[in-house]
Amino acid sequence: MGGCVMDYCLVVFASATTVNRVKSVLKRKLNIESEIVQTPGALPADGCSYSLRIKLGDVDRVWTIVKNSNLSSKGVFRESDFRKLK
Repeated sequence: MGGCVMDYCLVVFASATTVNRVKSVLKRKLNIESEIVQTPGALPADGCSYSLRIKLGDVDRVWTIVKNSNLSSKGVFRESDFRKLK
């Protein structure tokens, strides 16, 4: 029963429009699956926001797309402990 637990991260955005746009680009360009979630209140990001839940292994590729698209993100946080990664 020694299964592998998958680590996930949350890429936090200020608007639903931005998070939907990024989700679409990730699927179309990189075939990366993601899920839009409400940003947890315990996460150290100001105000209401939406997040993309992605696999930890996809963080660098996703962050490159976000930065190259000049989109504003509040950062990337590990889902398990909300530690900021980017």
